[in-house]
Amino acid sequence: MLREPSRARLARCLALTLTAALESLSAENVDPDADGSRYAWGENVGWINAEPGGDGGPGAEVANFALSGWLWGENVGWISLSCHNTSSCGTTDYGVTNDGHGALGGFAWSENAGWLAFAHAAESARIDPGTGTFAGWVWSENLGWISLSCTNTVTCDTTEFGIETAWCRSVPAAPPGSPGVAVAKSGNDVELSWAPLSGAAWYEIVRGRLAELVASGGDFAAATDGCASDNVSDTLALVTGEPPLEPGSARWYLVRGANCKGKGTYDSGGLAQVEERDAGIAASGQGCP
Repeated sequence: MLREPSRARLARCLALTLTAALESLSAENVDPDADGSRYAWGENVGWINAEPGGDGGPGAEVANFALSGWLWGENVGWISLSCHNTSSCGTTDYGVTNDGHGALGGFAWSENAGWLAFAHAAESARIDPGTGTFAGWVWSENLGWISLSCTNTVTCDTTEFGIETAWCRSVPAAPPGSPGVAVAKSGNDVELSWAPLSGAAWYEIVRGRLAELVASGGDFAAATDGCASDNVSDTLALVTGEPPLEPGSARWYLVRGANCKGKGTYDSGGLAQVEERDAGIAASGQGCP
């Protein structure tokens, strides 16, 4: 869980490393069409630029699970989107998160304004995976609300602004199919492996007891007992802390791919499959989030 450390300690850390970090950063994927789609607006702070320095500068970079880089405002200065910018994560852990599908959360930090929250009880920030367009609001105790799009205030006819990113725009669809899974014991843990799925950026793994699956006639709503692993970027996973099994019993595992356009399927499409897996696992309430 992200904690809000002391402002003074973070300010000292940023001051020491800001210049070097800005010089070393070169990745950003904002305003891919070079049409000026890189600005947010706050009534109390003015314009915030997500691509300061233009292409290849120290601007914002959107990835599947986090944002990195910097924002710039003439009235507030630099805004850091991640503690990795200044190598301060060991002492001050913060950052803006992406759930893989465009819902943003977490905190950015400004030495001059403090914390900026990308998820708030009243409003939150998000990115449309289809268009790469930012939407919603960012909240700051010291700056107030910052709008990520003119659509928030219905001002696009007179003052058009917003931020777009190349993230996810080239991904065609969620990955199809469900791979077969090889299972091996590794001490008290379980090692799973599978063939890569085309288009999958990460994988989710669910589990259940085989006896319940057989007794229910293939009902995964009754037989699923948990998410074994989530957001796995490789085709190999070591699952630790598995519940113990009684002698003679067994456990099943299923894998599905996912990417920024959505989650794939646990369904095999084979004739041996009795019930629809996706619906049953979702109904169990025990699947991966």
